[in-house]
Amino acid sequence: MSLAYDVVPVTLVTGFLGSGKSTLLADALHGDAARDTAVLVNEFGAVGLDHLLMGEIDAQTVLLDNGCVCCSIRGELKDALAALFSRRARGEVPPFTRVVLETTGLATPAPIIATLLADPVIRSHYVLNATVTVVDALHAAGQRSRHPEWLAQVTAADRILISKADLVTASVIDELKAALGSLNPAARIVAREAHAHALGDLLFAPASAQALITRIGASSGLAHGIGSGLGDKGLAHRAASARDDSASITAACIGIDEPIDWQAFTLWFSMLLNRHGDKILRVKGLLAIDGSDQPAVLHAVQHLVHPILHLDAWPDDARESKLVFITDGLAADRIEASYRSFCTALEDAVG
Repeated sequence: MSLAYDVVPVTLVTGFLGSGKSTLLADALHGDAARDTAVLVNEFGAVGLDHLLMGEIDAQTVLLDNGCVCCSIRGELKDALAALFSRRARGEVPPFTRVVLETTGLATPAPIIATLLADPVIRSHYVLNATVTVVDALHAAGQRSRHPEWLAQVTAADRILISKADLVTASVIDELKAALGSLNPAARIVAREAHAHALGDLLFAPASAQALITRIGASSGLAHGIGSGLGDKGLAHRAASARDDSASITAACIGIDEPIDWQAFTLWFSMLLNRHGDKILRVKGLLAIDGSDQPAVLHAVQHLVHPILHLDAWPDDARESKLVFITDGLAADRIEASYRSFCTALEDAVG
């Protein structure tokens, strides 16, 4: 997806307190790779970039030694983003082409994503590129059981970085990857070593169509046994699920063979989010739209739906719609039943 000069991609970096978000940014912002980057950090969080600072532009903005702009957020995120873009337009800060937004450790991503997606002023200048969540390998188990923010951060992620991997055993990392994969099967999950510096791709790379297809396809390999055919419609619903032992979280991948009627699907999906958005933590999918050779990429976080992207082509001949739902207290068979009922009722109404 190409972007106009005045539409700036934003990478959202989340993670619980002490997970290593600032360390990630300090390592990733070395050298020319980050020259065109602006970093927004919450004023209550430790930036951890002091050793990189070259000079202060004003009380809230510093310029890193590679030309990267670093600003602290004072007040509303919307105001901070708008002010940063205005200063860029006036030449008061270097002409950055991308933004990294670091949240506080107790922040849930949904309100931040809402600002990026729903505010008309902000979305005219910024587009959400990816949500990266940092997970502390040492403390993940305890944070998962005690803090709902941790779960919200993990399920909203497009990419998950396991930090402090050098402080635990390989078996702990394997178990953590499996647990994270069951919570968010559509996310890319990687573990880093203490001195790993190849982090630019994790933060800045645009979503890869092939990687997304691979991850969603791999989600079909979860535990078997949910769902059946969609009756007379011939839409083979093959769902698989994995349940989180410590909470009512279910990840399910749903496959639909037949091309999707776009208007019918968007109406059903809007109704689904309106009714159950609080229980639908994350949706990622590739859709085969009737009458189109281009797969559509769907992203949603709770009630929020990202702008639909249309890829140039399918990577292979398997042109099946696949949707990954991460839900809290909403079973996959209920989602299947609602889609089936809606399509049947719509056919009866027009037939």
